Amino acid sequence: MASTMAIEGKHRQVYESFHGPGTFPDNCKAAEGWEDKLLEACKRQGIWKEGEEEGAVMGDVLKKTMDLGGVRTTSTLGQGLLGLRESEKHSGDGLTPERVAELLDQGPCIGRLWICPRYFHFDAAKNNDRVYRGCGRDKGARAKSKRRYGNRQNGSHVVVCFQYRFCGEQMHVLVLDNHEEDGPERWIDAEELDALFTLKVDCLCGSPDHYHDAGTSLVT
Repeated sequence: MASTMAIEGKHRQVYESFHGPGTFPDNCKAAEGWEDKLLEACKRQGIWKEGEEEGAVMGDVLKKTMDLGGVRTTSTLGQGLLGLRESEKHSGDGLTPERVAELLDQGPCIGRLWICPRYFHFDAAKNNDRVYRGCGRDKGARAKSKRRYGNRQNGSHVVVCFQYRFCGEQMHVLVLDNHEEDGPERWIDAEELDALFTLKVDCLCGSPDHYHDAGTSLVT
């Protein structure tokens, strides 16, 4: 799930801000079976919907993750949990490119966008210049897309957003998808994002009162 990947990424950022790049322990990742446990917990509470409109409201998934104590790992750090202190949703007209950049400078975020089948043909590893542009935030365009493609590979989708670049007046956001273990990574136009969820986590290497809001960006 994108939520698990984002929490892992945020913890990596915090830990390495104290200990240096590349020091985040390899076993501080979601334990085998964790995502199945989270999914089942979400289904039991009606958070995860099945059928044609399969999926869940991201804010509810994050709250359930907090209720479970965080992401379960095989590490002894943090008592085997990647805790989540809080999350905040940012959406609406205020989600300008400048605001998106400001939020991404705090670290990895969960992004929500509308995708259509063309989305799956984009892969930054194969072509770093191609940028996905779909329906954006236009409700009419989304309705048209749904009539054309149905629910197959079409609809609201969440990803991990972790880097950005400005190319002239355009802003591109690099996202990590969860279709495979390592992504893939894709560049999307910032205008495709209709919501961002920022995360604050308990630090694994010190007092739980410490969390880190610095991030990295790529400006070209």
